[in-house]
Amino acid sequence: MIVREPALPVDPRLPGEPTLLEVGSTRVWLARRGVLVWLPTRLLALRIGARGFGLRDRSASAIVVAVLLSFGWFLVNKTDLPGKGAFLAVSFAVVQVLRWRRVQSRERLAESLTGAGTPPSPRAAANQVGWWYLSSVAVTFVGGAVLCAASFLTEPPSSGGHWYPPSAEIALHTFALAVGAGATALVLGKALRSPVIAEDTASRLIDEALRAEDVYRYTACAWFALFAMPVFVVGWEPPALLERFAWAYLATVAGMQLIGWLLVRHRYRRLPPGFYGR
Repeated sequence: MIVREPALPVDPRLPGEPTLLEVGSTRVWLARRGVLVWLPTRLLALRIGARGFGLRDRSASAIVVAVLLSFGWFLVNKTDLPGKGAFLAVSFAVVQVLRWRRVQSRERLAESLTGAGTPPSPRAAANQVGWWYLSSVAVTFVGGAVLCAASFLTEPPSSGGHWYPPSAEIALHTFALAVGAGATALVLGKALRSPVIAEDTASRLIDEALRAEDVYRYTACAWFALFAMPVFVVGWEPPALLERFAWAYLATVAGMQLIGWLLVRHRYRRLPPGFYGR
């Protein structure tokens, strides 16, 4: 199959044929970056279209999110259970990993069409993902571990009116932070080590752009800093120094992620001339 030919989604059941939604999503993604095509190439339609850019989430995903939000609202407002924020953090991690795994099936198909490529060097892959993102990951989980440890050390003797001890709440948030670290390692490791799926200069540039955007799309670790931080959710007044450190930690992680995302968007805001379709 010639993957540089325009995608013709006549029968998406055929191997290597993108669906109409994937072709439409690819056209939207390319148009936002200054490339107007009617039919993108098969390779780009498979890779970009699988991520659903510019399209509403599929009905199954929307139902899952709605159920989780409803259950989360009930859990937060109607029950006295430990780990409410931890539940939100773990749910977020699970949903994001499931979305990412759905994309990987199309990635494997695209790789089978172009042949196995070689991964970029570790330094080149890190530059593509962005040092701001990599630094924010380190700050998120190292700083979060420090906050969890400090919360254990400053745990008050009373339960604050709850039937469970504060240590149970802190332990659940520590577990949620560990789940977030695992989800981030899964997606980030794939972004850093996956082979280049490309057939020409244009598709190689798209590979770099998707590698950089995927980590923000599927592992925005600033959310774990928000939900898994036990300092403000365990029902006691934390020491002033710990509280200031927690606010500084949260602002630093959010700021680093935002700067990194803006730099990625700026880097790929306009694609150079090349063959993206017809």
